[in-house]
Amino acid sequence: MKGMVELHSCAEEKSVMSFPLGALCIKTAVNGDGKLPHAVLFEHYRDENPKEAAKSCALRKPFAVGLSVYIWNSEWCDEFAEKLKSLCPETVIFAGGPQMAKYADSYLTGEFPNPVYTFVVVGEAETAVVKSLHRISEGKSVEKVIKDEVPDLNSLGSVFLSGEADRQLEITDGILWELSRGCPFGCAFCFEGRGKKTVRSYPFERIEAELGYLVGRNVKNIFVLDPVFNLNRERAKKIMNLLIEKCPDYMHFTFEVRAELLDDELAKMFSRLNCSLQIGLQSSNEKVLENIGRTFDKQVFVSKTALLNRYGAAFGLDIIIGLPGDTLESFKKTVNFAVSLMPSNIDCFVLSLLDGTELANNAKALGLVAQNDGYHTLKHSVTMSEQDIAEACRIRDSLDLFYTKGEAGMWVHCLLEALNITCCNLLELFDRWMSQTGRSEDEDIWILQDDFVTSLLKKTKNAKLIPAMKSFMELHQAICYVTDTGEDAILDLSYGVDELAMLDSMSLSEFEKTHRIHKLRLVASLEDGDVVFR
Repeated sequence: MKGMVELHSCAEEKSVMSFPLGALCIKTAVNGDGKLPHAVLFEHYRDENPKEAAKSCALRKPFAVGLSVYIWNSEWCDEFAEKLKSLCPETVIFAGGPQMAKYADSYLTGEFPNPVYTFVVVGEAETAVVKSLHRISEGKSVEKVIKDEVPDLNSLGSVFLSGEADRQLEITDGILWELSRGCPFGCAFCFEGRGKKTVRSYPFERIEAELGYLVGRNVKNIFVLDPVFNLNRERAKKIMNLLIEKCPDYMHFTFEVRAELLDDELAKMFSRLNCSLQIGLQSSNEKVLENIGRTFDKQVFVSKTALLNRYGAAFGLDIIIGLPGDTLESFKKTVNFAVSLMPSNIDCFVLSLLDGTELANNAKALGLVAQNDGYHTLKHSVTMSEQDIAEACRIRDSLDLFYTKGEAGMWVHCLLEALNITCCNLLELFDRWMSQTGRSEDEDIWILQDDFVTSLLKKTKNAKLIPAMKSFMELHQAICYVTDTGEDAILDLSYGVDELAMLDSMSLSEFEKTHRIHKLRLVASLEDGDVVFR
């Protein structure tokens, strides 16, 4: 065997999520084998010319080239592979990653992968790639599509402890950290479970050793890749105790959790760690969720997220636009419900019909029509027209700017109650105000919020509420600023901090009637992790 094994990843942009964990896993497996040529990793971004990247690769004459393929880079990878094959026809070219799920049943349909690929792997690829490269080096044939080769996690080398990720950690302060694989929930829009509802976990001893490595490398941002971190509550608590004990304050974690599986003790633990949680709500409509294989108890969801707010644990919610049965009206109700839970952020996405998922496979029968945009984004459905989706996207954009970027979660309920409107009503008014006044989303969002709220309260003949509302907003804006930056903030308020805290449970109109304006200037500072006012 002449030449190395090259692994190529291609990300949309530099971020924690661009950390090439999948490619690093293959690199670790190949180099850990000890008999195959040495594996190296090349990282690309989607704005890079794939043909030029292939030309550079061809000059090195590698024995094999592996591509990590996702929905956002599949066209880039295909162009790269086709150009490389034309320049180096003898090179073994293989692919893995979520996008290969579309070839899972290719033996039934006869629709085989792009012929430039020697083989593709559906699912977990470490064992399959090592075995296939050995067979090819021995002059034996391999299947074009390899699937269901599930490795024993205890036998896999660690991308961190092996040193294979050392170079990446020299140039990034954010990584993906995998503690388990698999998901027991068969959501129709997702292929996370890969058709199997089993979950396998890495040994706790390995997790503990990897954490020591990450702390020693001063990694600042860690996205825990477990689809449901709190699936096994006792295991989650054991890991949380480890993180709370060992991690420096600057290290921030993001966990994906299931709200229904939270309990009081775990919520309290999340509040003690520098972390944020992401929770998949998707929709608050029970029928829509039933259509994608999810169950939903609104009362339980409300009570569990309330635990997080009680202890001050930051969390965000995910919403999908256009699931089967979803309408513009049900989407608006979902947004209003999500805002009522006071999350720190709300992320809305138009449904993508991901290859290999149940929704993609049954799209025609369900009346789901996708755009030809590379992401298979929903164009329209039986219950949502293109105009409905466009309107939902306008609400999404305003929600992202006004609520999430503006960090309005802790005060917007006060404004909504005072005006007796829903959050979607407010967002529509904000969008109209932005257009009519010619304001730009590039402006300071807190200034935009202040100007809009002032204008709105005057227009609705509620000008007397402005001092209390703007003071409440400024209080929370200062808390966010100090927490996010660690720098001091100066506040000009019309009421004291303790008084304004009463607005968490008192209406704005009642507060205005019972409290006298008294101007004061305060400095907010961060001390021992808490915001204090002087």
